[in-house]
Order: sequence, then structure tokens, then C-alpha cells
Amino acid sequence: MPGRPNGPGEGETKLSETPSRNDQARSERSAGHAAPGARRTRKRKGLRVALISLASVFALGAAAAVGGVLVLNHLASGIRRIPVTFAKLTVADHAAAQHSGAMNVLITGAGIGPTGSAGGSANSGLIMLLHINASQQAGGVVSIPPRVVVPVPGHGDTAIQNALALGGPSLLVQTVEQLTGVQVDHYARINFSDVANVVDSVGGVNVVLPETTSSFGHTFYAGRNHIDGAVALDYARQPSLSEDGRVLRQQSLIRAVLSKIANDHLLVNPVTTYHVLSALTAMLTVDSNFTNTELASLAGELKDLSSGAGTYVTAPSSGTVLQQPVSDRLWQAIRQDSIADFAQRYPSTVTPQAVP
Repeated sequence: MPGRPNGPGEGETKLSETPSRNDQARSERSAGHAAPGARRTRKRKGLRVALISLASVFALGAAAAVGGVLVLNHLASGIRRIPVTFAKLTVADHAAAQHSGAMNVLITGAGIGPTGSAGGSANSGLIMLLHINASQQAGGVVSIPPRVVVPVPGHGDTAIQNALALGGPSLLVQTVEQLTGVQVDHYARINFSDVANVVDSVGGVNVVLPETTSSFGHTFYAGRNHIDGAVALDYARQPSLSEDGRVLRQQSLIRAVLSKIANDHLLVNPVTTYHVLSALTAMLTVDSNFTNTELASLAGELKDLSSGAGTYVTAPSSGTVLQQPVSDRLWQAIRQDSIADFAQRYPSTVTPQAVP
């Protein structure tokens, strides 16, 4: 009856006679034993809550992704940029054999003078081509000894490192393209004066030496040495080494940093990613055409180079003369995405991990 919703009615005699069962019935109704319409209302409400919760998860994920992109763009935008001229090679320059989609970055170093002294703008002698295969899955680093004599446009035959002093990065790019027939897409300079922050950001790195030696009062022992940022520059610029020897040290240090990033997955955790990339970007100067998107893509590809998919070789030379025809085959290997095959055929060109 309308006036007595809880009173006894037909079919409810037994419930009214047993108070404990009345309590049980009320409990059951409150637990969901309600009319079909009420159950449908609650189900729809529950579905709405679930959908809202799921949408919130996706929204948070999207926000995190956008935030990551914004952070990467912020860091990449902070990299110093300089104007560099890049020539477009023609068929006569052998560039037609280069795989479409491959990328070549010419890398030099600064912050270490020819005698091992530290200096913010002093060229370090480091000259290397970073090659990313068209598949974006592998590649290599090809080092060119700084003292080899080559034709420098407008200046005759001279040591390849002199191209930087004579005409800056643009002239060095032109010299390397003319020498190798490899299309250079971008330029980057590493300032080793900032290397300490990079090494510390990855928790120190391991370097391997064939024998015990010392540099600026620090002893490096034969075998593996774990070094922090304060010692890294001393390792890279040991005065008693030849210029070629210091270039090998610089390459070794860069390789150790990249290996540490790859092996410890430092670009996976957002906190370590920001810390590491912030230090790396502070050490770099790149050409003004190098976009933030390309830099972010390159960071991911460098991880593959450091985890076993990359090959490190040095152009063969005798004193100041490049060895031919092997060096010519090396340039061809770069153009044809076959640096790994070249290294297997000419193992003496593989850049050693344990350097003097």
C-alpha cells in the first residue's frame, strides 16, 4: 500500500514474522537486489564512471607524451646553432650511389688544443663522419686522421684539420665531400670543456687502456678504469700522447658515454632522460638547418649505434697519406650502407676500444 511501504502484504507474512530476515532483506536490497529499472540505472552509471576513468588514463598518457615532446623541443632549442653551407653533390661526385634516407653528420671537436691544453674554442683534431643507414637500424662512425694531407678547395694540399682554420665548418664540409663523395647532411661540434657534466650525468663511464699511464697527476691503470667527470678531460687530453693519440681518446670517451646511455637505458626514464639530454645539448653546437625533430630522431638512433649495431672504423693512413685503394673502398662503403661489411673485410681499420 502507498502509505505503508514496509508493512506486511501478500507473500510477505514470513518476513514480517521474523525480524532477522527483515534485516537480511533490507541488506540484500541495499546490496543490489532492487527493481530491474534501478539495476539498469546503476549499471549505466557504473559504465559512465568506467569510461570517464579510462578516458582520464588516456588523457594523462597523452599529456605525458606531449610534455615529453615539449621537453625535447625545449632542450633541442637550447643547442647552439651556427650557419654552415652544404653543397648538393652531383652524379659526377658519386653521390648517386648513396642510399636514399641515409644521414651523414660531420662531427668535430673543440676545447682541446694541439698540445693537450684546454681551450674553449681550440680545435681538438677530432674529425669523424657519423653515418646512419637508410634503414635507421644501424650505421657507423668513420674517423679521419686530422693530419692526413688532402686537397682543400682554394688552398691546395694541406692537413685536413687546417680546413677548419682556413674556412670554418663550411670549408671542412666541402673538403670532406670532395674527398669522399659522401653527401654531408649536417654538422655538429662537441665542446670537450663541457664533457665533465656529461660524464657525471650518466654516473661515470668505463674506459680501457692497454697499459698504465698518467695525465695531469691522475693515474690510469692497464685495463678498465671507471672515471667521473673531473677525470674525463684529463683522460682525453693527455699531453704525452701524439695528436692522433688524443683524437683516439676523444673518440673513446664519446663511445663510452653512448654505451653507458644504451646499456643503462638512461633515455627510458623521464628523469634521467632530461638530466642526460640537458648535459649533452650543452656540449653541442650544430648547423642552423638541424631541426629539433631530426635531433630527437638522431638521439634514438645513436642508442642503436651504442648497443652493438654500430661499427667504428678509422680511415687507413701512413703518416700524412691516406692508404689507397682501401680508403676509397671505405668512402664507397659509407655511400652504400655497408660499413660493417667493410670492417669485416679490413679488420685493421676497426677503431680499437682500448686506446693508448
